[in-house]
Amino acid sequence: MKKYRHLFFDLDHTLWDFERNTSEAIKEIYGIFNFSKWTFFTFNDFMRIFHEINDYLWGRFNRGLIDRIELRNRRFSLILGKLGVNEGEVPEGIGEKYLELAPVKPNVIPYTHEILEYLHPKYHLHIISNGFDDVQHSKLKASGIDKYFNTIVTSDSSGHRKPQKGIFEFAMKKAGATKDDAIMIGDNIETDIIGAQNVSMDHIFFNPARIKHSLQVTYEINSLKQIMNIL
Repeated sequence: MKKYRHLFFDLDHTLWDFERNTSEAIKEIYGIFNFSKWTFFTFNDFMRIFHEINDYLWGRFNRGLIDRIELRNRRFSLILGKLGVNEGEVPEGIGEKYLELAPVKPNVIPYTHEILEYLHPKYHLHIISNGFDDVQHSKLKASGIDKYFNTIVTSDSSGHRKPQKGIFEFAMKKAGATKDDAIMIGDNIETDIIGAQNVSMDHIFFNPARIKHSLQVTYEINSLKQIMNIL
């Protein structure tokens, strides 16, 4: 088996439980801003549209179509607008409150702590994320997994976004790694897996939903625990 020295992990949806953590934050937002006063949508409607719009905006960000400021500033006006709230009624400070609440949630994907504890003595562990420095550092600290990682590379610190080659090259240089002794582990085919392929880096596609695809990948798993069978 190929000898790896450096393991590069994605953060959101791979280690940090984005769905659960953001859902908890959204529930708090709903109460803090008294959204029940709007009777034409329910909490479940709000949650569903949040994830729909957030995924849409992050997709545009990952493709370089919008920047960080636009992503943050437009998120809740688009969400509430789709639910029928007039733009002038969108609460002031809602975006800031979300960014205060969500990144400090501690929930992780099942087996995150176990697999990092298993890997840490054997490999150099790193993060490559399209997220932003302040937010991703908060997530790592809140979930108690920051201690496992040697380097953390984001779209902020590298000036590039996955799947661009630049962010992987920047991360490898910072970590002292090469494409031959490194492997990428992530849940997103478009950013993590195609990004790794762009620099000829081996990769593990974390596919818990067992999404069907036609991409040839180095390895594929549906539970983080299965990493122990590979590394």
